[in-house]
Amino acid sequence: MARANWLIALVLLVAGLGACGGGSDDEAMGEPVAYRDVQAVFQQYGCIDCHPGVNPSLDLRAGKSYDQLVGVRALEDPSLVRVVAGDPDRSFLYLKLGGAAPIGDIPAIGTRMPPRAPPIDEADLDVVRRWILQGAKGADGQTGGRRVATPGTPPRDLDVEAARSPDGTGTITGTVVDQEHKPIDGALVTLLLKGAGFEGGEEHYRVAVTDSDGTFSLRKAPAGGYLLKAYAPNTIYVSRIVALEPGETQRIQFGLPDRVVPNPTIASPKVAGRELSMRVTGSDLDGNYTLAVNARAGLVFELHSPDNAPGVWRGTADRELDGPWIFMAVDENCNISDFITVAR
Repeated sequence: MARANWLIALVLLVAGLGACGGGSDDEAMGEPVAYRDVQAVFQQYGCIDCHPGVNPSLDLRAGKSYDQLVGVRALEDPSLVRVVAGDPDRSFLYLKLGGAAPIGDIPAIGTRMPPRAPPIDEADLDVVRRWILQGAKGADGQTGGRRVATPGTPPRDLDVEAARSPDGTGTITGTVVDQEHKPIDGALVTLLLKGAGFEGGEEHYRVAVTDSDGTFSLRKAPAGGYLLKAYAPNTIYVSRIVALEPGETQRIQFGLPDRVVPNPTIASPKVAGRELSMRVTGSDLDGNYTLAVNARAGLVFELHSPDNAPGVWRGTADRELDGPWIFMAVDENCNISDFITVAR
């Protein structure tokens, strides 16, 4: 299905993307890029090890990847499309690799890929950019993929002063869906602030819980820049950067991939006054994301263990709170445990 020519012409006319390269349209597009060159980038940076080995919502193996990219709705941000032929700056794939990032090399739409590794080389990122700009052609030299409605626009202007308080006058609403794009009931959306004195540089403060339609509302949200993270049992968590003006309302969509690695696991959660604890087992445990959530109060507390080692993890609430409490843990690869609820 040859759509490349009119797609590129439309994008260049409306968005002026020819200027991205600092010269003519031909200069912006550079040397022709074959899809095998893009596949080589996936291979070089280990993308195919995680997709689908860790995150099964996307298969980047040779012979599979193209059909899962061009014109396909993204999962982590369902308002976007993985690859929009002719438009790298609205293509989820390019953004996740660090393209057009609003803060350093950090995408607004979640953790930069590959995770826990340096950014991919600029020349390799440019291979992906030029391939998309040239029409995202497949091995047959044609632009394939599904026809989709106009995708959403990635967040912009997020490099603002960090929020200083977890409370304010704004509102954040949205939805959380699973890998099949079905609503998740009981998913958690947490608000984190950053600071030099926080373990790992950030700390959880507030939480909203989704209803049966997968919708959530986080009221009294602060102005400034901060992180939101979405969690559900046995999924992979998703992050988002938010920048809110005083009194502003934003809507954010999260999609959570299925967890395929059975790690970590939790057991024996306890609430004793203000003291919170549970047993966590597994590898690569994450010291910032082992949590006890009090949904009624809309608060979340971190549990910690020396050296992030398996065993009993502990935390302290700022005051005694009636239940129910929800306990969960996460590993360094963003895998989420079961949720366990304590009635107290």
